[in-house]
Amino acid sequence: MSISNPRFTPLRASSAVLVATLCLALGSTARAEEPLYGTSTLLDPRALGLAGALVATPSSVSGLYLNPATISMAPIYHINLMYQFSREREDNLHMAGGAIVDSVTSSTIGAGLSLNYLRTDARRTDFESWDARLAVAGNIKDVFFIGATGRYLRVASDLDAGDRGPNGRPALPSSGSQQVNALTFDAGAGLRFAKIVSIGVAGYNLSNPGSVYAPLALASGVGLTLFDMLLIEGDVVIDFTSHAEVGTEVRSGVELFLGGRVPLRVGYAYDVYYNINTIAAGIGYVDSSFGIDIGFQKDITDGGRFAIALGLRIFIG
Repeated sequence: MSISNPRFTPLRASSAVLVATLCLALGSTARAEEPLYGTSTLLDPRALGLAGALVATPSSVSGLYLNPATISMAPIYHINLMYQFSREREDNLHMAGGAIVDSVTSSTIGAGLSLNYLRTDARRTDFESWDARLAVAGNIKDVFFIGATGRYLRVASDLDAGDRGPNGRPALPSSGSQQVNALTFDAGAGLRFAKIVSIGVAGYNLSNPGSVYAPLALASGVGLTLFDMLLIEGDVVIDFTSHAEVGTEVRSGVELFLGGRVPLRVGYAYDVYYNINTIAAGIGYVDSSFGIDIGFQKDITDGGRFAIALGLRIFIG
């Protein structure tokens, strides 16, 4: 099947949806506000280097955060350990976590588990969060994929009342410093044609906990995988509840494997609501038993915001 064939309607239709959404997004009015820290999308180092553009293609542990359906797109059994340092709103944040994903034990069912801890070292405030996820995914004829992720999120902060949400209202009615203590879930689906073209869609925090730390959101993406060495993907994420109006972010990423060992990654994201332009880059090394990933993101609209992450992947089986 040739992906250049004009009759290849799944790719043409999905691309049209992405282009239309992008045009609507760029026509929106940007806000001169700054995101509340701790609300950035949780990403592993590989996804960080791709600006989060991994909703549609096979993504290992990234599927726990972006689309659970992608966990079953390829046979993997990975353990991932990571650390991330980021700078937001003139404060330093540290995140450590681990994840495990297995789609080898069963050829039709994959599962994953992750735990991440985030804390700021700022003197003016005390902020920490725990994020635990359990995902299950299904593979139907290597063409259709579905998945769901259960998520427990606990966020504690002593931010002032006027500083809890980007639109000025508290992130969640709280007692003392408690901001979020909730269970929610994500769900996703994907289609893959000839292991070249992938289409993905995912809904986040579908129980709508009522917090900017776990907003109700929808993501869609289209990806191309060529010769098992080149990945190209574009995604659109729509946030329904973080702001007084709908927010949109457009993401794109490219990954190139050199010699089957060294992945090079670049990405770009544009947050329409905040008018934030983000560039991303990453590099790694992959062997038969382990992989090392480094990811980096920088807000080029506000030079003080950035994130850098280091990850170790252990391959089992």
